This record gives sequence, C-alpha cells and structure tokens, in this order.
Amino acid sequence: MRKRFLVLLPLIALTACGTPLERCLREAAAPYRDALEERERIARDLGRGFTYETGFERVVTRRWCRTQKGTLYYCRETSMEPVTRRVPIDADALRARDAQLARDLPALRRAAAEDQGQCRAAFPVEEELPE
Repeated sequence: MRKRFLVLLPLIALTACGTPLERCLREAAAPYRDALEERERIARDLGRGFTYETGFERVVTRRWCRTQKGTLYYCRETSMEPVTRRVPIDADALRARDAQLARDLPALRRAAAEDQGQCRAAFPVEEELPE
C-alpha cells in the first residue's frame, strides 16, 4: 500500500498542475478520451486474441540472516510480486462493447466540446499586452 501511494504521489502532483482552465478542459474531455483509449485497448486485444492481467502473488524466499551476536541462520522473507499472465478474451463481448463505444463517441464528443466551451466561458484567457 505504501509503495502504491509513493508511485501515485507524483501523478497527483502533476494532476494538480495547470491553470484552472487547463484542469477544467482536461476534466471535460475525460469521458471522451477514456472511450477512445478503451476502443484502442479493445482493438489491441482483438488483434492479439488475448489480454494481459496482472495480479499479485506471495513469494517466500529463504536467505541468510545474522543475529545481533553474529550467528548466521536461514530466515524466510515474504514479499508480494506482480505476476502478469495472458488471459483469453471473449471476442464477441469485446466486439459488442466496441460497437457500443462507436455509437456513443459522437455524443461524447459533442458533450466534451460543450463542456469545454463552458470552461472557456468560465475561465477566460487574458491576453498579454506587449510592453
């Protein structure tokens, strides 16, 4: 959990960056962008015939440890390791989801454009005057 937080910390900091207008525009386009990314993932999975799934497994290793007095002994160390596997896909379900996304994209595009227009109205860009 702690490692996951440390990995996400820079991403959180980057998300907080940007002007209010940039953040608003990014949030307005998120559903449309997510749908496009999902269609790309579906196309890759259909092309390969499988998808990748990552899970975590407990791994126990034995190594030499030393007591405070210097005596060596075997100790067990447990860690969680990521394991990525190939998983078969349900091609019919993916094709149906892709078709649904294709039908939804025009509406998502219009909604994103409308929301971005509202962002531009709410956060007008001040033009810099030449000195």
